[in-house]
Amino acid sequence: MVAARAIHFAATAVIVGTLVFRTNIAKVALREEENVAIPFWTQTLHLLWACLAVGVISGLVWLLLQAVSMSGLPFGEAVSADVLSTVVNETQFGQLMEVRAGLAVALAACLAFDRAALAEWLALAAGLGLAASLAWTGHAGSTLGATGDVHLAADALHLIAAAAWIGGLVSLVLFFAAGRNQATAWAPVASDAAERFSILGMVSVATLFVTGIVNVWILVGSFRGLFTTEYGLVLMLKLGIFAAMLAVAAINRFYLMPRLALPSATGVQSDSLRQLTRNSVIEIALGLTILAIVGMLGMMHPAVHLVST
Repeated sequence: MVAARAIHFAATAVIVGTLVFRTNIAKVALREEENVAIPFWTQTLHLLWACLAVGVISGLVWLLLQAVSMSGLPFGEAVSADVLSTVVNETQFGQLMEVRAGLAVALAACLAFDRAALAEWLALAAGLGLAASLAWTGHAGSTLGATGDVHLAADALHLIAAAAWIGGLVSLVLFFAAGRNQATAWAPVASDAAERFSILGMVSVATLFVTGIVNVWILVGSFRGLFTTEYGLVLMLKLGIFAAMLAVAAINRFYLMPRLALPSATGVQSDSLRQLTRNSVIEIALGLTILAIVGMLGMMHPAVHLVST
């Protein structure tokens, strides 16, 4: 279950990040680079189709495993038509999966007409819906009352921000690689894209920080819960990896990007571009680790239920 959740979260994040990057960064940065733009659009389109396929398959596996968990039956009996029909039609999780399936179909239709302007923005809307709806699969979906509404809103924004940053890094690496054969001419274009992505990253980090505080307040409730429960310790691990991502991002923003933006074509620019690419790959690895931890946290009892305040 944890593996299925983590893979599903990762596929969704790359979909959202790729769509955000294409519409808000690459579209502007590649406006006068048609020789690079077409291969980049094609490459990212293939990436979107691949992640959509992985998302659908992992979502189906997740649904089957959830049927086993809810029914308490052996796998062979739990995946019968009667049990699956009950899970899909009579549980919040099943109904949510129906909504997500509809969003996946809408996204597929948009990708089929990828070059149409309307399809581009509808695809982004479907992707954001896929990310936000994951909030209902976790603890936020079972929090009651006004607190539950706040929790769902915070978690949805948290998931969108994480997806835009982590998933967008994949497209950023592909973007850097797109002009590797014309390093001198590519440096200003790569610098422009990196600058735009840096702004996206800062907005995402600010959103993650604020919504993360809300989630911790609801799910942990106290400093004691962070250090005396399994949930708290795993959450601390997640925060430590997040801090490592911020450190790498800070190196990119304040050291490598200024070097990439140097006005003259020098070896410094090429070296900075290589280091930016390498550091972005490191950020992706750290981000995927965080998503794996998120898959685990969703299966654990929140610390606030285990520690008296």
